[in-house]
Amino acid sequence: MRTDARFFDGEIARDHMAVAEITAQGLQIEGLDVAQRIWSLSGLTAVTPPQPGYPFRLSHESEPGARLVITQEAFARELVARAPHLAGGFNPRRAGRIAAIVAASALATAGVLYVLLSYAPQTLAFVLPDSWRDSLGNQVEATLANDGKLCATSAGNDTLRRLAARMTEGNPEIPSFEVKIYDLKILNAFALPGGRIVMTRKLIDAARTPDEVAGVLAHEIGHVYHRHSEAQLIRAMGIELLLRIASGGGDTVSSLAGLLAILQYSRDAEREADSFAQTALVHAAIDPMGFKRFFEELKKLEGSGGSGGGLFDAMGDMMSTHPVTDERIEAIKPLPEGVAARPALSDTDWQSLRKICD
Repeated sequence: MRTDARFFDGEIARDHMAVAEITAQGLQIEGLDVAQRIWSLSGLTAVTPPQPGYPFRLSHESEPGARLVITQEAFARELVARAPHLAGGFNPRRAGRIAAIVAASALATAGVLYVLLSYAPQTLAFVLPDSWRDSLGNQVEATLANDGKLCATSAGNDTLRRLAARMTEGNPEIPSFEVKIYDLKILNAFALPGGRIVMTRKLIDAARTPDEVAGVLAHEIGHVYHRHSEAQLIRAMGIELLLRIASGGGDTVSSLAGLLAILQYSRDAEREADSFAQTALVHAAIDPMGFKRFFEELKKLEGSGGSGGGLFDAMGDMMSTHPVTDERIEAIKPLPEGVAARPALSDTDWQSLRKICD
């Protein structure tokens, strides 16, 4: 079946007279100024839907810019009968091509996210808006509030502030942070997003000297300084969920156990926090050996399974989120020669801190 048609090659605005013919190979097009070409039926696209009394405009995947205009309605009906997708029907080939493009895009996006989540969480942690970090911190701390009470006394809070100030004195690069103590069932300390540091009552009770608490606090300040908690949330939860959390559209975790599972830092992160703690303790003239003794006690009780009873029965949670290794213990060095140690807290302040949950 043949018909006269007008052909636009997509290169110049002028149309060319042509003859269109439906053949076994497809739609053949040729004319005086039109080189013969065959458009496959499956590759045809209706630029405008076929309607009685209106020209039928077609394009083809092989020449996206070209157009064929058919005015003979009988020819248009026959063409649509041979290629039903031109009337809005399903085109398997075109659908397959679109599906392939969508799949390729999805894979590419997944690949980019994988690279970001695997190799760039630490970088992303430093570009998160402060409002997002605060929102994350609020929601993570809310998980803690559901599992235990916030401990606070006037004297205990003042002691915490003075100790924190001493640990950061003379270092303007340290971001602002807040230290809180919660009465929880576990012995632990952790840095939360948005510059929040939480220590548990059991950890304060387990510490034998204020130097041990100072060492743990310095370690957690190191996590805040390097934004390890934000990086770990990005790594563990993904960017999409992170966006939902930051916008208030989702919850971080619904239980303390889930929080502890997320805040399991890598060995590199722990070493960075230890290094920060060592430097901060030396700068504050607080003996780092207290921090070392605390780790040694944890390591010893881990080896014995913590079966001795008492406060350290709950130390398994701290060992899971802050795994203590011989390498980390050995890396903690005493004060340099010539630096005289000063107690982390006075006896009065130490007692007020130990009674902060009473």
